[in-house]
Amino acid sequence: MKFTSFLHKKLVDLLNDRRIVVWYDAEGDFKAFAASFNGPNCEVLSAEASVLKTRRRADEVYRLMNESENPVERDRCLLIYIPRRRGATEDEKMRDPFEVYAMAGAAFGDTEDQKIESLARQAMPQKAEEITRLFREGKPDIALLDGLEKTQRWPLLNDVFRTETPTEIIASALCNTAKAEAVDDKPGCIEELLRLFESAVGFKPASGSRKWKTLRPKAAEQVLFSEFLFDLPSGAPDALSAVPRAGGDAESVVYAACDRMRADADLRETYIELAQKIEGELRLPDIMPRDFDPGERDTFPFEERRLLGRAVELVVAGDIDAARAVIEKRKRSIWRRDPQRSPAWTTLERAAALIESSSVVSRGLSGRTNLAGLMKAYTEDGWSDLDRASRLFETALTACTDEDIISPVVDLCRRRYREAAVNLQDAFLAAVQADGWPPDGAPRQTRIFDDHVTPLLERRERTAFFLVDSLRYEMGRDLGEALTGTGEVEITHAAGVIPTVTGCGMAALMPGADGMLRLVEKDGGLVPALGTRLLKTSADRMKLLAETYGDRFFETTLDELLGSPKKVAANAKKAELFVVRTQDPDAVAENLGAWRARRYLSDVIGDIAAAVRWVVSQGFNRVVISADHGHMMLPEIPAGDVVQTPPGGWLENKRRCRLGSGLSGAAGTITLKAGHVGIQGDVQEVCLPIGFRVFSDGEGYFHGGLSLQEAVVPVVVFRAGGEKPSAAGKPEIDIRYRSDKFTSRVIGLKFHLQGDMFGTAARVRVEAYGGTGTKAKVVGEAADCEARDEKTREVALQANKETPVPVLLDPDFDGAEIEIRVSDPQTRVVWAKRKLKNAMLD
Repeated sequence: MKFTSFLHKKLVDLLNDRRIVVWYDAEGDFKAFAASFNGPNCEVLSAEASVLKTRRRADEVYRLMNESENPVERDRCLLIYIPRRRGATEDEKMRDPFEVYAMAGAAFGDTEDQKIESLARQAMPQKAEEITRLFREGKPDIALLDGLEKTQRWPLLNDVFRTETPTEIIASALCNTAKAEAVDDKPGCIEELLRLFESAVGFKPASGSRKWKTLRPKAAEQVLFSEFLFDLPSGAPDALSAVPRAGGDAESVVYAACDRMRADADLRETYIELAQKIEGELRLPDIMPRDFDPGERDTFPFEERRLLGRAVELVVAGDIDAARAVIEKRKRSIWRRDPQRSPAWTTLERAAALIESSSVVSRGLSGRTNLAGLMKAYTEDGWSDLDRASRLFETALTACTDEDIISPVVDLCRRRYREAAVNLQDAFLAAVQADGWPPDGAPRQTRIFDDHVTPLLERRERTAFFLVDSLRYEMGRDLGEALTGTGEVEITHAAGVIPTVTGCGMAALMPGADGMLRLVEKDGGLVPALGTRLLKTSADRMKLLAETYGDRFFETTLDELLGSPKKVAANAKKAELFVVRTQDPDAVAENLGAWRARRYLSDVIGDIAAAVRWVVSQGFNRVVISADHGHMMLPEIPAGDVVQTPPGGWLENKRRCRLGSGLSGAAGTITLKAGHVGIQGDVQEVCLPIGFRVFSDGEGYFHGGLSLQEAVVPVVVFRAGGEKPSAAGKPEIDIRYRSDKFTSRVIGLKFHLQGDMFGTAARVRVEAYGGTGTKAKVVGEAADCEARDEKTREVALQANKETPVPVLLDPDFDGAEIEIRVSDPQTRVVWAKRKLKNAMLD
């Protein structure tokens, strides 16, 4: 194979895989080749003339690749040629204007196997001696190297494999079963193949067999074991000294052949089987020391497990940067493509984010004592990321089957989160005692309807108002970000009313609530009221809106909207104010138990995002979303955190507060005047547990008290853009699994999207149903993984690529079979499905 043909194919393959390639060429060996390079839908930039102009153009192309609606622009590849070496140190890399693109895509030319001499050896290993002589005696150019390959050395192999490139032949001979069988079927072909293997990687069969079917396992062992050895920084133990391996001059060919086997979807599964078998036969996990450095490559699966353990140790030791380096380095590992192995890495990545957020809050608390400053830090300076990181970490943990290996991180993360959250809460409560609640000048929950909904209705703009139970501020921010790109989104916050319970919070979201909301004593308890009008239940609140807006008003629940959209659409046709109510995530957390609460708490974000897109399709171009209160979510209530109620005349007894009047204090509580925290009506005092203590035991989910997590509510205001529904037809999606039975609650599926002429990607919902037919219930869905959007729960499938996605089943599912369904997130039309039998108890 001509050197330029080999190089062109290598670059095209890399561009197809990573889309952006930064080519560093310090010696200028490839200047002319790069200038004339022509890849499919690829723009080539050279920084030789102007670094600034090249960077500006690269930024423009990158923006189009991510934002353009034109499929040609969106699917473009980018090759950036840099006539100098890549930075070696972190400081040098930070000064390189193109390092960010090398990280986003791939660098080329910065390692020895990507220099001209090594590339020439990979293209023409049969000419290795001549190539060595040429580079020893001078500096051969590309034209000279192209001239080396003029004669056909492997005519029979070329007939079978349609190539003479040794790396391609080695990869196919080992991992393409059909080609391997063709070798045995074609007279004389095995002799050529063995000569090639001997010249390229030094393989000499120990047996006299001339059947490739017989020889292939040992050839695979030598190639894969050689890569493993070449990549070991400290060498192999003596116990492996007798295992055949290739000579050092074959390193580039071995690396290229193994890369090919792992990268090619048609070869990958066979490679995985070979690697697992060879690892077991050589007893590598037992022989290699526990603390060995596995190097940079991904030959065998046990290396990935060792690296996971190493990353866990780094996180526990506090070296988050080093742990992140390990996580990032192995993100594209073939072994992380196994859907059952990837959740542990996702959990570890979330753990690193949680620990970093904990440190940010803990450091930032120094010197922050005033209420307005704490609220600004929480809503504008990223401190709410602490709660988001904890929520996502706990969600990822529910899908993790490797909990034993990451258990040290679990304990550490939960401890660090609690410490940071309690320290923040102590500072916050102290500030509330000094300044009162809400802070002066802060937007108030009681103004949300009048400030955001009323003006739209006065202009007769059709408006949807979502009333969400227990949507924490950081979840509202995620919801707003999930809607970005489909219209204009404004994400703000408001100070909620006290107590942070549903009745009071929902009443605060009614029109005219500001200055009028009171807590009225009735039948021995407290009822929220606007003036003299009692608003005890949801029905009372909806009746108020119906009386105010008449036939301009229609209301429904989120469940009804998503479950019976045609019925809801017919009833909402004439409405100008469309109210959508949901008790999630509160109902999920309070009724489903701790594990399910962690697993499903975030689901409401994707459900509301889908509902927003639906109401927009019905002509409601303005959408306002807010909540009655937030919440706090801890793994458990520690011993000693349940406090006694102080003596007094308490009219309302909630888990996180007492309202009425007190006679004396109690350990672990503070008592404040009702007016000091904005409460009007028949209440003199409010008693609050300090920290995140509670008055009654139970699960770690709660609200009702006064904390930033409980009392700051999100306000998401959405204005629909001009997004047009896609005219694309039904995508062809293949659901792949190794069997027709599953034996674990985490099912490692793979999805293949057949691409159209534009290579259009697809966003889908992946769910497991407990049977077939329309009455079957959802019993599981896609778990956290790289392809799943953590905000919307939608899975992104790339055209013509296999996407690994773990599906997590409910812990109490015990049905005979499931049906995996892939559906349109908006219309819920099922695009693909596959039945699997339950063999967990077999």
